[in-house]
Amino acid sequence: MPREPKPTFDPCYVRDLSEKVYRIRLEQECSGNVERMIAKDEDDGQKLRNRAGQYDSLTRAYLDVLGFKP
Repeated sequence: MPREPKPTFDPCYVRDLSEKVYRIRLEQECSGNVERMIAKDEDDGQKLRNRAGQYDSLTRAYLDVLGFKP
């Protein structure tokens, strides 16, 4: 009998949170970083959103620690 898959957070929800954190961190380093990065990438923020994916595993861990359930 196959095991039921473990529930997970919606990947878009996790990426949305990760992107918000990524933007905050960039701006903490230097005001205007987000605007400059988006302008340089010339893709309306898609590359920035993909870069934010580096935070996805941490975002899931924080959600778990804070008691949020998928």
